[in-house]
Amino acid sequence: MINLFRAIVFSTLFFVSGQPHAQQSSSNLSTDLKLDDEQTTQTLVFRAPQDGPLPELVQSILEEAYAELNIKLRYESLPRLRGEQLASEGIIAGELGRIPGLSEQLTNLIRVDFPIYEFSLLLIADPSQCGVCTPDKLSNLAYLSGLRAGDEVVDSYQLDIPIAKPIKLEQVIKLMDAGRVEAALMADFQYRGSALHDRDDLIVYEIKRYQGYHYLHKKHADLIPDLLSTLKLMQATGRITALRETYQSKIARPITPVRIPNPLIGASALMPRQTEMDGEGSLWQRFIELTADWAEQVETETSNWPRAKQLVDSGKAQVLVGIREEQIDQRFIKTEHAFARSAPVYLFSKTQVAIDDTLDHKNVSLCVAGGDYQHSLLPSNANIYTANTSLDCFALLDMGRVAGVVDYAANLPDWMETPYERYALSDEVPLYLAFKDNAQGQLLRSLFDKAIKNAIPRP
Repeated sequence: MINLFRAIVFSTLFFVSGQPHAQQSSSNLSTDLKLDDEQTTQTLVFRAPQDGPLPELVQSILEEAYAELNIKLRYESLPRLRGEQLASEGIIAGELGRIPGLSEQLTNLIRVDFPIYEFSLLLIADPSQCGVCTPDKLSNLAYLSGLRAGDEVVDSYQLDIPIAKPIKLEQVIKLMDAGRVEAALMADFQYRGSALHDRDDLIVYEIKRYQGYHYLHKKHADLIPDLLSTLKLMQATGRITALRETYQSKIARPITPVRIPNPLIGASALMPRQTEMDGEGSLWQRFIELTADWAEQVETETSNWPRAKQLVDSGKAQVLVGIREEQIDQRFIKTEHAFARSAPVYLFSKTQVAIDDTLDHKNVSLCVAGGDYQHSLLPSNANIYTANTSLDCFALLDMGRVAGVVDYAANLPDWMETPYERYALSDEVPLYLAFKDNAQGQLLRSLFDKAIKNAIPRP
């Protein structure tokens, strides 16, 4: 820093071996932390920070600030809880950076009232195991031992579930990778540097944003005013901003929590008795049933497949409902499990001759009330009439205006006195739900796949 500042601000600062704030060598120190007298006059010992840009930032800020007080920092590799114990006993000098409230738990520690860094506590979860995966929905959880922000979540949600607290972050990650736990709590800088960040099947919730502070044992309390003045000057001169830019630039894009849309909007093509314009129909009913446990509000939009795809692609809707696999292009991802099954499409006619003529590619007139799928099953030389409803088509057939009707058996009219001749133009095919290929779409796909898998089989 600036020598002039040191002359002005620290003219009253004295640093004498044996002062209360100095780290003393005594018989009650842990053997692995013993220091000689020469070191204790110039060095403060802290628990070694984790690897990663944010811990490196905290370390750099504090090393520069303490250098202005002619103090060097040394680090010992310690588990978090062991470090807290030694800091509370004054065997090490304190904690480099922790959340607010630590001094309420460890009363021997004093907070240096200057926010050195910020971080988010994240819940990283596997929706294939826990569905919507909010903390109150979890069956088990893991987080790093000593992560007090994690303890706060457990207390605030009153979680009474199995919780694993390994002493190493790598163990938390392994539990998630092996599917041993549904979710983990981690700081955002821990998550960004882990293999979990590369998995697109996980969802991420931001639980809370925290500021981090430096803590010193009370025997070093006389250092705090000058340390605080130094940190404020570093802030005023832009030094802390420069350090943040240096280290934060190594961090990937910010974490954006993925939320369930409200309302959740499904889009589909008009399929009589399955996806009606008014939201009625068997597929709409099935869609709403599957969202009952996790969607606050569900809406339906019925038109045609090109428009349905446009709605989902633009974000105005989120789910393509009842779409066949061959209709899905590279913009979308589909559920692993079939959402429903489409019944066969038939050619209905008064006579077998009309059916034979159609199959022989003779010039016949046919009526269709469905969408593109029915049209794709017909000979290219057929004369196609498009009606508003299936009943309109069957009325035209009964009046002899068309030779046949292309439709599902479920749409046969109640008025017929004798059965129509029929020919299956297609087999029963699986129908899927599809989503935009992005983080939200991946979340929704996981939720729907879990709901489909767990649903009671339909008759």
